[in-house]
Amino acid sequence: MHHGASVFPPNGSMISQWKLLAEFSVGCFRSTTQPGRLRPGQGGYNAAFLAHSPSPVQSRQLYFRLLRQFRPYGPIVGATLLAVGIASATDVLLIRQLQNVVDALAPGSAMGGMAGARGGAAGGLLGMVQGWLHALLPNEPSKAALWAIPAIICGLALVRMLSTFSGDYGAAWLSSRVQANLRESMFSRVLRLPNKFYDNSSTGTTLSQIAYDASQVSQAGLNVLNVLVRDSVATVGYLLSLFAIDWQLALFCLGLLPLVAIIVTFAGRRMRHLSQSAQQAMGELTNVLDESISGQRVVKIFGGQPYEQRRFDRVVKLNRQLAVKHAATAALNSGVIMLLVGITLSSVIYFALLRAQAGALSPGAFVAFMGSLMAMQTPIKNLTKVNEPLQRGLAAAESVFGLIDIATETDTGTLAPARTEGRLSLQSVGFHYQAGDADSRPALHQVSLDIAAGETVALVGSSGSGKTTLASLLPRFYDVSSGAILLDGVDLRDYQLAALRRQIALVSQDVVLFNDTLAANIAYGDPEPSLARVEAAARAAHAHEFIERQPQGYQTAVGENGLRLSGGQRQRLAIARALYKDAPILILDEATSALDTESERLVQAALEVLMRGRTTVVIAHRLSTIENADRIVVLDGGRIAEMGSHTALLAKGGLYARLYQTQKSVQGEAQPV
Repeated sequence: MHHGASVFPPNGSMISQWKLLAEFSVGCFRSTTQPGRLRPGQGGYNAAFLAHSPSPVQSRQLYFRLLRQFRPYGPIVGATLLAVGIASATDVLLIRQLQNVVDALAPGSAMGGMAGARGGAAGGLLGMVQGWLHALLPNEPSKAALWAIPAIICGLALVRMLSTFSGDYGAAWLSSRVQANLRESMFSRVLRLPNKFYDNSSTGTTLSQIAYDASQVSQAGLNVLNVLVRDSVATVGYLLSLFAIDWQLALFCLGLLPLVAIIVTFAGRRMRHLSQSAQQAMGELTNVLDESISGQRVVKIFGGQPYEQRRFDRVVKLNRQLAVKHAATAALNSGVIMLLVGITLSSVIYFALLRAQAGALSPGAFVAFMGSLMAMQTPIKNLTKVNEPLQRGLAAAESVFGLIDIATETDTGTLAPARTEGRLSLQSVGFHYQAGDADSRPALHQVSLDIAAGETVALVGSSGSGKTTLASLLPRFYDVSSGAILLDGVDLRDYQLAALRRQIALVSQDVVLFNDTLAANIAYGDPEPSLARVEAAARAAHAHEFIERQPQGYQTAVGENGLRLSGGQRQRLAIARALYKDAPILILDEATSALDTESERLVQAALEVLMRGRTTVVIAHRLSTIENADRIVVLDGGRIAEMGSHTALLAKGGLYARLYQTQKSVQGEAQPV
């Protein structure tokens, strides 16, 4: 597909739907790569893109990209659509049998020969079946003729049963398969997105994209095409039947189709806009839920229930209003079209009766014509309604592909050592959280620091001084804006990300535990965990005793984020996890804060075991915990203000001495900096 080609608007007209079907058929069975094919990062599929309605070119790219998700299952798609088409064709043929039945029962018809009201020989499907039955029953022609129509109806019913099952089952299998593939792709991308994505997006919105939007995309996939094939085949079949019976009446029925197409086009654009708004509102709703539920203790203690209730009521009201508007648009679209069909139907009945009275229509032909005309209402109605899930699914596809197309963490390194020494060197490091904004204040500015292997360096300073930022640069949660960080003399960017992060363990004050067993949390990240190593790590972290007291020992589930454990127990599990990993570099983010005296004593003892022989970077808020560090680096405004041992810095009487004395004087060191 070339970007300069003429395109059709993303509406629900019959023409657009048939173009979509044709493109799908070509896309599923074409194995060569097409020029101009949309790839991740092209076409503007990003977070900003989701807030705007797509242009016609982008809509067509979206159609193609959505339908390409079914390409690996091309043969199954073809078989499913064929089964759906056969099921619809049998409906048309069953209605067509009304003419044969009525004409056979009409006065003056040759019942024994099953001729029509006009006395002609039977033809078409009826004549073919009569020929087979005559061959089977050569001595009983009357019975052969008598069983012809019942045999046709039974055969068509059997074909319909088999084809309907095959079509419905195939559609369900394909839609669920593609939906699962999209969710797997989205989750895989989420795991590899840079920290800046999480800094600028809410958890609730991301959850909604994976859980809700991915399911909506399947609605715009094979389910919609299933309806298009089934009801389009039925509509075309009924039309052919009408023309075969009386072409003049059939032409009269087509007079209102252009008006129907105009109404569907307008309604399609309206529903597309409402679907986009509904997805954004659903993301806001899940975000409010996530914040209120995960922070329920804070909500309760600070009396935030009325505020959270107002927030939730507002987004629920917005979702309800959008749902009502969407339903009203869909109902008006379908209702107006059915009104036009009703007017057409009453007019056709009047003229058909006139032609029947004039002898131009046999009784059977009149009944078959009216039956086909009335039966055609259902597929036409379904085709007018298919635009609703189609537009809703395409709006969701923008969200889904927008997430999939976000660039992952930069990983261009090639080095993958099994284990490094742990020597770190920061060379004139600068960092901006707002990359490219020259007016923004740098979080770090010209920071130079060498850390020897096995050395313990503490980072201290007031809030916002750059302690956490500096530590976050070591595992490349962020990349430096200027300068470089070396590990064993090699730039961090020259290491493979996974290999670099194998060299680093992290213990923070906000411990993250997964809803799994205690053993699985300690050995997290190891595809083949060793229970002996797990127990050894737990013993070294002073966690073995409380683990043994659990109902199932190491196989006890910890609950969501370890809420069944105390703060000290969770910290010791985090230390055990770091011990199990046995990385040469350790980052400690105030691992003993917010603990009681006994828990702090046990955690501090575990930390001493963990830090032994490792390059350790400690982010310290309580200065009493880092008095024994080899070096203390004092940061102020993103720069190194002073550096030295605890004793030397106190003697210097600079910023560190003032911070230390301030903490000493405020509630016996209880207050963090």
